[in-house]
Amino acid sequence: MDKYDVAIAGAGPSGSTTAYHLAKAGARVLLLDRAEFPREKPCGGGVTVRAFERSPVDLTPVVEHVVKKVRFSYRLGDFFDYDYPQTLVYMTQRLRLDEYLLNQAVKAGAEFHGGSVVRNIELAKDGVRIAANGDTYEAGALVGADGANGIVARSAGLRPVKDPPVALEANFPYNGERVPDEWSDLLALELGSMSGGYGWSFPKSDHFNVGCGGWNSQGGKLRTHLASLRGHYGLQSAPMLNIRGHHLPTRDEGAPIVRGRVLLVGDAAGLVDPMSGEGLHSAFVSGHLAAARLLRFLDGADADLLPYEAAIEREMMPDIRAAKLLRDVYYYLPRPCYFMLRRSESFRSILCRLMRGETTYAGLVRRLRPLLPFIRLLATRGSAARA
Repeated sequence: MDKYDVAIAGAGPSGSTTAYHLAKAGARVLLLDRAEFPREKPCGGGVTVRAFERSPVDLTPVVEHVVKKVRFSYRLGDFFDYDYPQTLVYMTQRLRLDEYLLNQAVKAGAEFHGGSVVRNIELAKDGVRIAANGDTYEAGALVGADGANGIVARSAGLRPVKDPPVALEANFPYNGERVPDEWSDLLALELGSMSGGYGWSFPKSDHFNVGCGGWNSQGGKLRTHLASLRGHYGLQSAPMLNIRGHHLPTRDEGAPIVRGRVLLVGDAAGLVDPMSGEGLHSAFVSGHLAAARLLRFLDGADADLLPYEAAIEREMMPDIRAAKLLRDVYYYLPRPCYFMLRRSESFRSILCRLMRGETTYAGLVRRLRPLLPFIRLLATRGSAARA
């Protein structure tokens, strides 16, 4: 039986980030994934500046477009464009991004087994045993990086998210060999027409990625809304390919993400931005935090893995809580918020600064402290209306 310091289930951004940092530090790391790479993955593929800067490696080799402009619309109405003076989002495809990150982890020393479906996990006080495709592996600790519905969380009795929002997306090939000039540095956001979410159109090297998301209760309406977005962005004549749905999990308050020798990262831990649905930033940050605490645990400096959960509480949850608060206000008053977005340069600038990481949700809430009682009232009403 092969033995490793750490086994990681899932070779997406959070799993590969964790593996990269561990392997660079000299740990023996096994990285398992049910897929062979490269593989498609449901995701808009927009890497915000704040995510780009937290990546374990330079992502420039897989960047397809640099976005500085945002095209807004409300309830499928007229567009207006906002041109920001600095980069907001780096466009890529998860097909390329995930393979690139995985290769960097392997170069650092991680061992990758693709096409390995984890069938069974046995948890013990002194280690973890994993059965995948007829092979059995033993490790000192196990990382769940296998997404919102992963086997690691279930096996460990962890459930960070009970009712995650949902999203649906599709690809629309260009009528030509390259992105239309108008879209070379532009992405589009459609607001107000999806309860608990929004629509988007992101330009890639050879296609538009168009999608929509919303509360879990909106799942039955996603296909209808995606069809509306197709017309809204003038893509009726383009074939609709690779239709895929996925969850956008945000951790429930106080839900554990560590049990014994098991911890969860990225989407598996429910660390998706509740305001935007973006998960790459949290994948990179949680992967780095997980590796740091795993190394201390393996060296005997920490008695258990609970310091990882404490690090997530300290470094990520304040922002997630603030984003939930602002989200509930926005979805309670979408029309006034959109009016402010269209009329106020300051409002648009705040949104862009959030995308760049120059402002955090928690920092924004602190700036709004005199209005906090009113904000909390609106958020409570928004939450109650959703329920």
